[in-house]
Amino acid sequence: MTRKKIITFFLISLFLFGIASILFHNVIILEITNYENGSTLYRKQVPPGYSFATLIRHSVHLTPVYEYYRIDENGRIILESTKLQDLGWGVPSTFTEPCRFEGGFLIIEGFKKPLDFIPFRVSYIAQPHLLLDGGKRNVDLKCVVNDEERIDISANKDPLWKVLIRGEVDVLPK
Repeated sequence: MTRKKIITFFLISLFLFGIASILFHNVIILEITNYENGSTLYRKQVPPGYSFATLIRHSVHLTPVYEYYRIDENGRIILESTKLQDLGWGVPSTFTEPCRFEGGFLIIEGFKKPLDFIPFRVSYIAQPHLLLDGGKRNVDLKCVVNDEERIDISANKDPLWKVLIRGEVDVLPK
């Protein structure tokens, strides 16, 4: 083999190895599906540390209840904190996690509880919302699924090639 062919072969091999490394690199995917019919409502690549929250109106107190989540570097959903206005029926009254009062809310922090997925029942009475992108995007879930249907929120790591083939999905209202 001539020197030119060896260099060409080496460069092509290096290029193919680089492409394969990128395509087989695992990325974190956040996925939201309608449990009732299996449809994908949202599937997007997110960075480690991505945060989102759920918001409901408590059925007894009629006050907002927030739960805050983060996706860790392993692609797991971590329950970080809860924010609520009232104590009593149907809300935590004893807990060991640190808490503080701020702006009329009790904030319970430090859960650090990993979850395989979040089964979230959408009740129109509770006026449920999903706060994506660190709370910058507010999705009224009454506009997404029927009353009493469930959405499942999950995160996992998939190779980039799989993400590119399946594509991202976002049918949630903007």
